[in-house]
This record gives sequence, C-alpha cells and structure tokens, in this order.
Amino acid sequence: MDIVETIRAKAHRSDIAWFVFFLLTGVLLTWLAIVQSLAFLGLVVVSAVIGFVPWAVVRARRIDLEPWQWMLLAALSGYMVLNYGFENLAFHVGGLPFIVSYALMYGCLALAVFVHPNLMKRAFKEPAVLCLVVLILQTLVHLIFDFPHYGLWAVRDSTIFLDGLFLTLGLLWAMKWNNLVILMKWLVGVFIVNLVYSFTLPWGEALGSASPKSGVFQEIPVLGNYRGNVVFLLIGALFCLLLAHYVVRWPRWILMGLAVAQIFGLAIGQSRSMYVGLAVALIVLAFAGKGKHSLKLVLLLCLAMVPLLLSTVSGVELKGRVGTVNMDFLTDHMRSITGERDMPGMSNDARLEWFQQAMQSFYQHPWTGVGFGQPLLDVEDAKTGTAIRMPHNSSLTVLARLGVTGFVFWAIFLLYVFWRFIYALLRRGRCDKPLADIILWLFLVFLTFLIEINVEPGLEFPSGAVPFYFFVGLSLGLIRWQLPSRRSEELSNQNG
Repeated sequence: MDIVETIRAKAHRSDIAWFVFFLLTGVLLTWLAIVQSLAFLGLVVVSAVIGFVPWAVVRARRIDLEPWQWMLLAALSGYMVLNYGFENLAFHVGGLPFIVSYALMYGCLALAVFVHPNLMKRAFKEPAVLCLVVLILQTLVHLIFDFPHYGLWAVRDSTIFLDGLFLTLGLLWAMKWNNLVILMKWLVGVFIVNLVYSFTLPWGEALGSASPKSGVFQEIPVLGNYRGNVVFLLIGALFCLLLAHYVVRWPRWILMGLAVAQIFGLAIGQSRSMYVGLAVALIVLAFAGKGKHSLKLVLLLCLAMVPLLLSTVSGVELKGRVGTVNMDFLTDHMRSITGERDMPGMSNDARLEWFQQAMQSFYQHPWTGVGFGQPLLDVEDAKTGTAIRMPHNSSLTVLARLGVTGFVFWAIFLLYVFWRFIYALLRRGRCDKPLADIILWLFLVFLTFLIEINVEPGLEFPSGAVPFYFFVGLSLGLIRWQLPSRRSEELSNQNG
C-alpha cells in the first residue's frame, strides 16, 4: 500500500451527508452574519456540540494514539482556535495560577520523554535544537536575577524561548508516518472549527461579555478573542488547496469552498500581514513548480471577493476586526502597507516609535539584553488601558531581551530551518508526491509565521509560539526521518 492509499484508507465516503452539512453551515453562518444574535449563536453551538461529541468519541476509540499525543492535540486545538482565551485559562491555588494550557503541554512533554527516553538524545542531533538550548540557557540565567525583582512577569516574558522545548514534540511526532496521517485528519477538523469561530468576530464583544472569564494576571474572556486566528485561516486555505484531497474523499468543490471561505475570513480578520502572506504563497507556489495551484489560488481569491463586492454594493455592514468588511476598507487597508497616511490600521510612524523605544531598552545592555520582567514599551492600549509590554516584532523582542548574543543564535536557528526547507524542496522530485506536498505546505506555514512574528508579537504569546515551534519541529523531523536520504537512494539504485 503506497502513501496515498495509506492516507485515504479511512477517509469518509458519505459525500451526500457532507454536502448537507456544509450547506447548512453556510446558511447558518450567513444568517448569523445578518442577525448577529448571540442567543441564536448559542443555540447553534449547543446543537453542534450535541451532534459532534458522540461522533468524536466513537472515532477517537479507533485512533491509535499515545496519551501524550491526545494531550498535545487538545492543547494545540485550544491555542489555534481560542488563542488568548485558552492560554489564560487558569485556576488560582494558594495565590499561584495553575495554567491549564501549560499543564497540558508540559504534561505531554514529560509523558513523551518517559515513554520515549531517547527523545532528547535524538532531538540533539538537530542543530536547530542546539540553538534553542543556548537561548533557553541564556533565559534561565536571566531568570535567576530577574525573578526576584519582577516575579511571574519575568516568567511570562521568558516563554518566548521556554516554549521552544515543545519543538521536540514535533520532532517525535514526525518519526512515524502513521502519526502524520492522524495529524492531517485532525488538522481538517481544527481548520473547519477555526473557520466557524473566526466568523463570529462581528459579534465578538457580545460573545466575550457572555463568556466565562479566567486569567493569570487579569481576567480574560475565554471566548471572543481572535488573536492569531487569521494565521490559521491562511494556513488552512493552503491546506485545502494542497493536502486536503489526500485526507478526505469529499468533492473538490467542497474543499475549494472551504478555501474560499477561509480567504474571505481574512477580510473579516483584517490583518495586513496575511495579505502579504497570501501574495508570498502565490509566488512560492509558482516557483515551486505548482503553477496550476498558484492559478487556483488566484481563482479562489477572486471568488472570495464576490461577497465583499456584494456587501459593498448592497450596503450591508459587517463588522471586521478594524473596520467595516467591504471593498473600500480592504483597498484602504492594503494601501496602508505602503506607508500611506490616514489609512486604517496602525501607522508606520507609530511602529517606528515603538521600535525606537524597544531599541532604547536594547542600548542599556546591548550584549546580554535587559532580560525579562520589565516592559519594552511605555505605551497603553487605547481601548483597555492595559500596558503594551512588547513591540509588534518578535525578532526585536529577542534582540532587546537577550542582546546581540541571543539574537545571533536566534538568527542561526531561523536560517538553519530555512536552509533545511530549501534542501527538502530541491529533493521533492525524489520522494512520494504527498510527502513532497506536505513539505511544501509546511514551508508555506513557516513563511506565514515568519511574516506574522515580524510585524506582530506572535511568539510573545503561547498561542503563537507553541504552534510555531511544533510545526517547525514537525518539519525538521519529516526532512530528517521521512525524506529519502542520498545513502538510501544509492543503495536502492545498486540493488536495482
């Protein structure tokens, strides 16, 4: 049985049932967008849970996963969909917060190391892991001095590097091909849930006010947060374009419809970095020999513009993250990327001011950095009044927190991962087509994250850092253990 047959072995064949499901989902989302009723939304969610849970339990019993893998998928699902709300889900015991998301992540890491004691030994074969180890050691040294002064705030700021430990889980996941098959099936479900949740943004404030609240430092609504959802909308659209047909036997029009819906979701999420990410994806697909897929992506983009045109012509107002969802706003928002003034979104002047403030922190200790606990900015959020502690640039945060020494190892880490992708992409023709497409998709995931973390505080929050490190580890593991090596090809040729 080849790889394609392995992936499709358990694919669902009830196309009529899925047709009805997506048709009803589309009708419900359209109606919700029009009426924006929180009560109706609650009814839809409850009905979906009642119908989904029994099916999920039956399916879960058939899947051969270890306990640490179940814990990992649960945590990643929360990070990717609920993001800020999930990472702040905590219980306070004796004045100390018990953070649910980190309990899951560190619990599954401990289980994975216990069940696979050679995990760390094999992980240290990756130079990228060694770079992260150096960064983590620098972080721990800083925490020895910073924790007594700043307490848990120092630990909170240090997670940008400590979360790098979870890269090893991605490496371990990639060691078995069957694990990857299960992961891809899970991704289909997560991307669909993220799509539906992202479409609730127009009534996010009402959803947040009705949501249960929790928090580590301050109470945060569990629902109604959309930090980072746009990243997984773009990643999910590319997944539907490149990989979904390997995983499920749904009609192609359903998969393309999901891709169109996720691209349209970018217009609701209104993130300029994802506009750039979409353009980068078009270019990479074209240069990677996927010209047809690049053209398909252009077609999907045009189809996603149709509801924007309809909303503009009809005058129906749908609230987005920054402004109204229509063609006029989208045009102005894209023009703001060039630095044009009086456009929606954060201005380049404001970003420059934040950059200068962060650099002032860097100049205090240029070689070792200022460490953790103290804010890098003296700025407050205009809506909430809370302090904005870091610049919207994770690489700049690395430079300010760990200085030149830390930034050098961070740059080496990113360049090494990029070089491994180039190595794998040049050898795509020598491996099975599904594996080649998975590697290409993971490269696009990596580029999407790179764009995001250099214009937003992507890695300063676990909901961005944990998925990033996991997908990087998964990529490095696939390239190391699943990509045919030169030696194996030589032996195969000799035997042939």
